Amino acid sequence: MFDYPLLLKPICVPRPWGAGRISSLYDREASQSEVKIGESWDVSTFPQDPGNPDLKTVNTIINGPLKGKLLNEVLECPVVVKILDTSQRLSVQIHPVKAGDTKDEMWYILNATEDAFLYLGLKEGVDPADYCDKAGDPNATAEDVTGLLKCYKNLKFGDYFNVPSGTIHAVGPNIVAFEVSEQKQITYRLYDYNRGRALHLAEGKEAATGTREDLPILDVSLEVICDEINYITKFPAFWVCEVYGEEVSVDACDRPHILTAVAGDVEIMGENENWNIKVGHSKSAIIPGGYEYKVKNSGDRFLLTPFKD
Repeated sequence: MFDYPLLLKPICVPRPWGAGRISSLYDREASQSEVKIGESWDVSTFPQDPGNPDLKTVNTIINGPLKGKLLNEVLECPVVVKILDTSQRLSVQIHPVKAGDTKDEMWYILNATEDAFLYLGLKEGVDPADYCDKAGDPNATAEDVTGLLKCYKNLKFGDYFNVPSGTIHAVGPNIVAFEVSEQKQITYRLYDYNRGRALHLAEGKEAATGTREDLPILDVSLEVICDEINYITKFPAFWVCEVYGEEVSVDACDRPHILTAVAGDVEIMGENENWNIKVGHSKSAIIPGGYEYKVKNSGDRFLLTPFKD
């Protein structure tokens, strides 16, 4: 295990829909990839990118006594934290409801242009099975398929969306977002705007019409002295808490958790020099459970993500 906050080296992942803006918006190392970067995997013990198995996606620790070790040598993290950076519409997709394969996720908007949008869930009255049939119809237009989905526009910093596994969804263009999800990276693509990539219509229909096991929400004991705290996500594997305040005391958290600096640089101060670190704007640190520490925040908020251990 570990007894101090871990800083990690982000992993740049090229995507055909990537915008490549992350390094210009934040103090991050620019990638030399010819394909624009669409994702930065900031916290991961998942072994490789599902779309490119040659790309390893386990982060390396870059601070303290454990510097140089791979994260999975220290702990097995049940969640993956990414920064998404889109220039196009992502595929319409769904994650499984089968026990052991679920991928609950949430998005927290960091940056979006005026024309940005996303899709989340079916419009009222739309049958999931009928929707999947429409998505697989070769004569269906993009409007035929996306017009049946709930569309969210006028996105701004701080908007957040919870995406339980089994929910049909699609991130739109011109968005930079924090995403945290369960570790399993199983995705069924239902519609891809005729870009030629494989679809998974039978599996997706099974997920859209299936019944998920009813699991209890994760139990977390968290004591924070701050201006305001909002519990914006509660899933069986993780929570996400939005914490406001320039100076914050985390007096207790019984689970390991991730601190993400969504509004500006964050300084963490704890019981010894290994605890005294800076988390750069948009980046994350993994913090062990059972410790008290202080946070000095250059922005107005940050995120805490306690996870199942």
